[in-house]
Amino acid sequence: MSSITDETNSSPPQASSFPPGILDALRQASQGSTQGRTLQEMTLGLTVPHKSEDGVLTNKYDLLCPRGCKSVILKSGVGKWVERGGLQMDAPGHPLDPSLAPLPPPPATVQWWLVTPSPMEFENIGFTRPIASIEESSAPAKPLKLLICADCDVGPLGWSEEGGQEFWLACSRVKYAVP
Repeated sequence: MSSITDETNSSPPQASSFPPGILDALRQASQGSTQGRTLQEMTLGLTVPHKSEDGVLTNKYDLLCPRGCKSVILKSGVGKWVERGGLQMDAPGHPLDPSLAPLPPPPATVQWWLVTPSPMEFENIGFTRPIASIEESSAPAKPLKLLICADCDVGPLGWSEEGGQEFWLACSRVKYAVP
């Protein structure tokens, strides 16, 4: 129903009435300081993982988009800290987004956040179309999907095998919501 105005009232009609201070609060929230910190900015990463009740190292802080779009990718306590060989995720000959840390070439060891058993564990993540796996073994590899920020499409942040139940986020390619 459209709003009814009193024609005898000389003041202009108001579209809607907000509680005092609500617009200031909304502006402040959109200008928030939750930009996060990179792994390199945090005392060599020693404060990042913490032991869960079952003794597994998990992410102590929420993981955020490295570009600063404020997207929460993974809530604290969901990812498991794993060190394993790296994977060639970056397309050769294409420039790397400046918000992404370069990864060492395989087979160098890389720190990862392992997320299982489904992509529903993420707060906000996107996937590329399947790409051919770039591995040096002679065995055929499953196609990979690269993980990207679902809000701003920055990536690759990590990878998973197509149809797999393991999702790997590079620890150095996300920011951490450190209070």
